[in-house]
Amino acid sequence: MGAPQNACPMRLFLVAVLASTLAGCSKGDELKSAALKVQVHYEGFRPGCVTLTVTDQAEVSQHVTKDVNVSAGAPPGTLSVAVFRQAGWSNDVKLLAQAHEQSCEGARVAIAEATASLAKDGITPVELLLAATDGDGDGYVVSSEGGTDCNDRDETVGGPKPWYADDDGDGYGNGLLPPRVVACEGPALTASRTGDCNDRDPSVHPGQAEFRCDGKDDNCDDVKDESFDVGGNCFNASQCPGANVCGNDGRVVCNSTVTPTAWYVDEDGDGKAGAVEGQTCGTVPSGKPTVSTDCDESTVYVANGLPEVCDRLDNNCVGGVDEGSTCATLTWRENLLVGGDVVWNAIALHGTQGAWFAGNDLLNYATASPAGLKSFRCTGDWKAAWTSSTGRVYLAGANGQLTTRAPTDPQGTDCAVVVANGNTSTLYGIVGLEQPAGSEPVLYAVASNGSIVRWRSPDAPTVVTQVPANLRAIDGVGTPDTLMAAGFVTVGSQSTIRVFRSNADGSAWQEEPFSPPIEGSLRAVDVVNSRLAFVAGDNGQVLQNYRGMWSALPQASSLGTRLNVLDVQGLAQGKVYVAAGQGGVYFYGGITWDAVHPGLNALRSLDSTSPTNIGVAGDHGTVVYWRP
Repeated sequence: MGAPQNACPMRLFLVAVLASTLAGCSKGDELKSAALKVQVHYEGFRPGCVTLTVTDQAEVSQHVTKDVNVSAGAPPGTLSVAVFRQAGWSNDVKLLAQAHEQSCEGARVAIAEATASLAKDGITPVELLLAATDGDGDGYVVSSEGGTDCNDRDETVGGPKPWYADDDGDGYGNGLLPPRVVACEGPALTASRTGDCNDRDPSVHPGQAEFRCDGKDDNCDDVKDESFDVGGNCFNASQCPGANVCGNDGRVVCNSTVTPTAWYVDEDGDGKAGAVEGQTCGTVPSGKPTVSTDCDESTVYVANGLPEVCDRLDNNCVGGVDEGSTCATLTWRENLLVGGDVVWNAIALHGTQGAWFAGNDLLNYATASPAGLKSFRCTGDWKAAWTSSTGRVYLAGANGQLTTRAPTDPQGTDCAVVVANGNTSTLYGIVGLEQPAGSEPVLYAVASNGSIVRWRSPDAPTVVTQVPANLRAIDGVGTPDTLMAAGFVTVGSQSTIRVFRSNADGSAWQEEPFSPPIEGSLRAVDVVNSRLAFVAGDNGQVLQNYRGMWSALPQASSLGTRLNVLDVQGLAQGKVYVAAGQGGVYFYGGITWDAVHPGLNALRSLDSTSPTNIGVAGDHGTVVYWRP
């Protein structure tokens, strides 16, 4: 029932205001004359909130409730509450104290009840005890007593917490979705932390610095690329002013619209600079030209101001090949039955007119003089030849044999043959290094068993090393560090190419890495200069190495048939001749392979002293020259 007009309602106050409250109603108000001093004790835990409910025992529908938040502090503790008479209530009341974890909305973990009477004037004490177990003192009660502590032996582990979808497994849940569950432990692909702004990328989540410049928010703070000063002023590597932008690799780069000035150097030794050494928006290094005067630094036969000659090169850098000349009417000159119906395995040119030819028990020397062809007695199956600047020829062949002849030697005296101790396998390639030109050369030859032989006449040849390959060719220019040997390795019916390069003194050889391995068999190598080389072999395979980088040229072919390349001669980067086992000389100028000299007889050896002095030799005494 309701309270009479002007009556004080049933009131619950903290005991600190009890004395003043007893005098708070109008004079003569008998409701103020009696009060309960309720002391709620708690032990074993500290509740977050205590709810005290007072109920009229005569009319249980009449009750009043007071929530009291408990201050921090270790248990035990006491809360004091005053309860006064209520108009329309009986003097007998029931008191119920309920303890909650953490807050008034938390789990109820303890209750205490008592009855009391307000019939007697004055203050009547009432004691209530709330007991529960919080073993680790973290504010959560053990679960067996109605609490929610997930581990009551670990104060760092509290009650259940929300778990959010974490599809990318980075430990942060999707910040756009509500919790998947509230529990002590989350299911798979959930996280107790939230705020992930891209739950499909495990590298993107809160709690980290912005780690890549990509126009995206990588740490979910609603700011993109804040660590990278995007848009800020900068200077690039060429000292050109610009603005910071995000690069493709996630790092900040300086983007400049200012064109730097390039400077050039001469790499091929022709006196003209055409290779970019650097560029700057600042001061160009002293003495460095800023205008290119060489359009191809891979050959000394191309530079601004050179005369155009018939060599399939743009000698003068005007953008054309062999322009303004009669080159189109010139042809390769073929001679048959040179020395008879024989097989020439090797040709080695000397000067502008001289040439050595070698084969099985065959060695001839030809010049343009009326004396014609000179035949030398030289027993042996000779596979390769090299000529020094003095015109002396050096031969390598079967059974590891080596020999040498000069054009002025007696023709009827047999060659003196030497063999390196430890190698009797066939030598398929030979090259000499003259330091300086005209001095006694150091010869290097390669064998089918992988042996690499060094020889400086009149000393005996020696095997400097043996590599795991069937070597078929070797070449170099000037110094040992330019030497390159080529061949193959066969396992079962499958062959893969092998290329080896020398160290500075020719004593140690390192295999060139090809990844993945390249199928095929190499038969030839030509080192044009220290920066450019070509290797070639079966099935039209031709590879170029320029400035240390390998690249494959289109496979050499004729009318859809891949050529078996037996020798190769490079002119410049992307420009190369090959001699074909099917017959003919073919040239690649950067687009397609062209038959510059068709033929039916196998051509086995190709040599040149310049792009306008090229010789080829092969079966049936075939010898072909390009000497425009």
